[in-house]
Amino acid sequence: MAAERAKARFGARFELVVGVHDLAETPDARDDELASWMPFSEAEPVLGRLLAASRRTGTPLRVTSDDAFRSDLHLLAPWLVRHGVAGAIFVPTRFLGRPGRLTADDVRVLAGLGLEIGVHGARHVDWTALSEREFIDDVTEGRRALEQILGRPVDLAAVPFGRFDARVLDRLLAMGFREVHTSRPGLALASVPIKPRNMLKSGSLPAVLALGDRRGDWRDAARCRLRRLSTRFRSIGGAP
Repeated sequence: MAAERAKARFGARFELVVGVHDLAETPDARDDELASWMPFSEAEPVLGRLLAASRRTGTPLRVTSDDAFRSDLHLLAPWLVRHGVAGAIFVPTRFLGRPGRLTADDVRVLAGLGLEIGVHGARHVDWTALSEREFIDDVTEGRRALEQILGRPVDLAAVPFGRFDARVLDRLLAMGFREVHTSRPGLALASVPIKPRNMLKSGSLPAVLALGDRRGDWRDAARCRLRRLSTRFRSIGGAP
């Protein structure tokens, strides 16, 4: 099944990457995390509509989840496996084992189900606000911990809080990450490592559903190809 999902993704020019967080009916999320919580009873119909649109347009759907909530294992993964949808779980490794979060064994189970596992740092901190040394240490600690859990290299990353600048992108790509997932909306171009992700939140659902009906064109491709360059110009100008 995982091989079939990969074939569908890599045979397509575009894909729609969707991001979720806590999907538990009673949230494990706390404080500011609650802004990203969506119970599975609400998320599942949206995911179903996006999957139906994906089959109409031929644009593969990939669903990612951040922050190592236990709903990744108990709710999201079964849906992905049942429908043959690709998935990736981005894990801040110091969260593992906390109440309501995944354990190291859970991460191994998710990988065994065919989901990709990616770096989300160790501490879930804003990488753009760290010194170069602190940034590298956080990425390296998170990556090393996941590689020890999985027994293999890890080459996907997602930027915490969706925040990135030219320095963050350049360093992650120089460190050998195959993909860097953001929280900027849009279709993702398969050939470009910087991936737009469309986060499922109550206010974003109409825009994400509308995007799901699109096949992608030269404008989507240009936005993806120019993301790194435009980020560099924004960083020079002092913009986030």
